Amino acid sequence: MLTQLFYTSVELDWSDHKPVASLFRNKVYKSDPERKAELEGKVKETFSTLLKESVPKAKLDNTEVLIESVRYGVEANSEFSISNIGESPLEYRIVKENLNWLCLRPTIGVILSGQKARIAVSVLVTNEEARQLHVNPDYLKASATVKTSGNQEFAINISAVFVKSCFGATLELLNSVHEGFGTIDPKLTSNELISKCTEKLTIPKEIYALTHWLAHNGLKTEKLFVLAGNEESKAQVRDFLERSKAIPIDFDAYAVADTLVDLLESTPNIIPEEIIASIAKEYEGSGDRDENVCSLFLMKLPGECAVLVTYLLSFCKYLLEYSEYNNLSVEILVKVLSSCLVSYDREKLDLQYVQEEDSERRAKIAQIVVKMKLRYQGLFALLLTCLLYTSDAADDMQCVDLGGRRIIKKKKK
Repeated sequence: MLTQLFYTSVELDWSDHKPVASLFRNKVYKSDPERKAELEGKVKETFSTLLKESVPKAKLDNTEVLIESVRYGVEANSEFSISNIGESPLEYRIVKENLNWLCLRPTIGVILSGQKARIAVSVLVTNEEARQLHVNPDYLKASATVKTSGNQEFAINISAVFVKSCFGATLELLNSVHEGFGTIDPKLTSNELISKCTEKLTIPKEIYALTHWLAHNGLKTEKLFVLAGNEESKAQVRDFLERSKAIPIDFDAYAVADTLVDLLESTPNIIPEEIIASIAKEYEGSGDRDENVCSLFLMKLPGECAVLVTYLLSFCKYLLEYSEYNNLSVEILVKVLSSCLVSYDREKLDLQYVQEEDSERRAKIAQIVVKMKLRYQGLFALLLTCLLYTSDAADDMQCVDLGGRRIIKKKKK
């Protein structure tokens, strides 16, 4: 440290320079190495503490989400929370598997210090999930990851318990269960239920209940199968079916019709893809006047499928007899039947269409879907207008009674 003690200058006549003089005192401090190290440690510790406090910190209230009593077509909900226990704002992002039945929201956000965000978890079982659940009861399991701006990651396990339903069941299973699906032991698998059955139904009781009700109470309902039914009413109809309860006479006809469509769409392989494809070729080659295609079609179908298809075609023809009241046409019913009964791997093609990024390939997939729909609708137009009541189950709408229905006995080995 320098301290000035004296300063002066000298005036000269013979030079333009001005000499100066000064006296200083210099004080030198000698540092203590130990004290210096101690102070450096305290400074580093203080900065480290401040840094840690500034990093966002997240805490989850639950990493295992279980949703019980999930029913077909009804959204079931739960939630979990992300809390910010740090001193600075927390950013989060949720990454989940690409599953149609599972929805998490919101998946991104910012949480202020001391606050928390509620994440809604929703499960909705539709046709594809219902079919899978009859094969694999543990199908409704998934995982998600919560990533935060504080470099934290949390794994979330999500599972749901599905209430056994007639929706998604195979035709064989539907014909094997005499009571309502909502009343049977949920622990029994589909194979166990089929093996326990000694007498099969001619027509699935759920399909019969819906068509029987429509044949008696909905024939004169305008634009049946065109106008949508109320979702709450549809849920009630599904509940009637699951508990084998009669549908009230004055119920919503549109809800009953929509439920019939949903049930048929959820039933896998009523008409297998390979059969309808081979028949479509016969139809294209013979023209729409060749009624032999109809007989060939029924001959190729498995027995249970042939009975059901003939019964449904009979039901549609019965509806057309009242077309002046319900405004139904062959074209409308063809669309309904082709969307319900024909299996041409629609879901696989639709999935390919959604995931395909190349525009040309997307266009080709779209053309395949349209072409297959047109071919199969053409075949069903022929069947609907030409097919006679070749099955005794379709000769008379009243021939199969809910209380004393005819049954196909299963041969005992």
